[in-house]
Amino acid sequence: MEMIHAAVVGVGFIGKQHIEAIHRIPNTKVVAVVETDFIRAQETAADYGIPHAFDNISDLLKLDGLDVVHICTPNHLHYPMAKEVIMAKKNVFCEKPLALNTSQTQELVELVDTYKVKSAVNHNYRSNVMVREMRARILRGDIGKPLLGQGQYIQDWLMFDTDYDWHFDPEKVGPSRSVADIGSHLFDLVQFVYNEKIVSVFAKLITVYPTRKQREQFGETFSLEYGEEVTEVPVENEDAAFIIAKLESGIHVSMDVSQVTGGHKNDLRLVVSGSKASLTWCQERADILQVGKRDEGNEIVYADSKYVDPSVRRLISLPNGHAVGWADGLKNSILDFYSDLRGDVEKDQIGYPTIADGHNLMKLVEACLESNENNRWVDIKE
Repeated sequence: MEMIHAAVVGVGFIGKQHIEAIHRIPNTKVVAVVETDFIRAQETAADYGIPHAFDNISDLLKLDGLDVVHICTPNHLHYPMAKEVIMAKKNVFCEKPLALNTSQTQELVELVDTYKVKSAVNHNYRSNVMVREMRARILRGDIGKPLLGQGQYIQDWLMFDTDYDWHFDPEKVGPSRSVADIGSHLFDLVQFVYNEKIVSVFAKLITVYPTRKQREQFGETFSLEYGEEVTEVPVENEDAAFIIAKLESGIHVSMDVSQVTGGHKNDLRLVVSGSKASLTWCQERADILQVGKRDEGNEIVYADSKYVDPSVRRLISLPNGHAVGWADGLKNSILDFYSDLRGDVEKDQIGYPTIADGHNLMKLVEACLESNENNRWVDIKE
């Protein structure tokens, strides 16, 4: 099996998750990290046994034998860094959202085609085993005709008006926060499991605090360690959203998004209602799929090779009863991409989202912003 040599740009919370996920995949090696704070880059490289550390991406791209670059930086850096990587003819695995607007994402789509590289965007939830099983059961017709759906992605890490970090800065995240940050995951899940595109949305965006108390933050995202000095800052993006999406077949799916709901840490879930049964998947119990029935007891399906579609089995690394979680979905997402780079898995088993998918998701984010502003349904432009 061909060895894949990877680099990770950005060594905060998500960058370290990428390093650890790559290390779990056979015949892969992280050969370099990049961080603007060079001392931090060197420390991370030493901690993980990585041979090279850089303080800029241009020097990284001069490194011989580099197969793929993972971009794990704040949102506003995704576009320029992905562009530079693609133009250096390197494969790219970018964190979401792909960019800040559709002009940027469209350019990246065109560059991928021009430079003939492979690309992925990290919507890792679709790489959970039971999400893949959910999709397989819908496509096989196990639940009958899909009728409608409900989804939610709710968190509480920005619940207080004293919670503030770079996600509130439009220059770093664009005009949307919660929809672009976590709603995009929900859009991706819906389109993936139904195997249909969202063609129209109606959205209501909600900002619960018109101002927040900004303090100096220490540590990584989610650490929420602050200094004492407080500044009142106007909030320009949304804390939550209620969205109705219409799929190509006419099915409607309701979606709730919130980063201010107490007690819900990372509560992503999707319910698909069919004419014979329903399917429910919850990210916080990622190794379980619930089959809902009307005239008999409900069924709980565990992520085990004995119970799932053959196309899904290669993503299973533990027997049932050994709970899997968020890190396993990330590992599977990277594994899918690397398997495609190597060409050692059938194309119909590959399911990672590409830069073209990231462009589509940014269209959905912008459509939600337009819908909220004009209080009407907005069709997704081709």
